[in-house]
Amino acid sequence: MENNKTKQEEYTLKILEQLQNLFEDENENCIQIDELKENNNASDFFHALANLAPAVVYSKLTQREIGSLDFNQLANKLCFQNVVIKQD
Repeated sequence: MENNKTKQEEYTLKILEQLQNLFEDENENCIQIDELKENNNASDFFHALANLAPAVVYSKLTQREIGSLDFNQLANKLCFQNVVIKQD
């Protein structure tokens, strides 16, 4: 990794690389893109990706049980905390 990348950028790239594996046919946990186009599957996928899975990771790292709604509130705080306000 380049030295000028922030930890957030580094982690984002690593997570994206792993997510890409989800869509590869060789992966036993493969998710077909066409499946996400059916019914509410895309909505279910994004809820699992954005809320459910991160809440599980947070709980394991902190040893504190947290629901997806509570985790979403924490995620919103992080978004607000990390907003870069551009000055004209």
